[in-house]
Amino acid sequence: MRWLFSAFLNYAKFSGRARRREYWGFFLIQNLVLVLCVFIDIAEAGLSQFQAVDLQATLLWFALTLLPAIAVTVRRLHDINKSGWWWLIIVIPVLGQLIFLVFTLLRGTKGTNRYGCDPKGIFSNSF
Repeated sequence: MRWLFSAFLNYAKFSGRARRREYWGFFLIQNLVLVLCVFIDIAEAGLSQFQAVDLQATLLWFALTLLPAIAVTVRRLHDINKSGWWWLIIVIPVLGQLIFLVFTLLRGTKGTNRYGCDPKGIFSNSF
């Protein structure tokens, strides 16, 4: 479970590298909790009277996870030997988002790259 919580433990760390498992595990949990927060907000306000202003739990969760999400994304790009600025490619409609998805799915650079040691070697004995 270390890989899952390492995004929160390194919530503002933009240096180093993050494995695919850390990146996708973080976003899976983040989005599951986000959906749960939306359901809680809707249940609290009532479906018939629900307005966007009622998304308090959702906005709180989003605010708490925004910095760790950016940081783990930058570290994921570092793992494939790309600058963290490459995440800005998502502003290009469709094509940029597809390229970014491919980047997050690529296997990380084996061994040390310019952003640090291979994170796969750190936890390889744990799994």
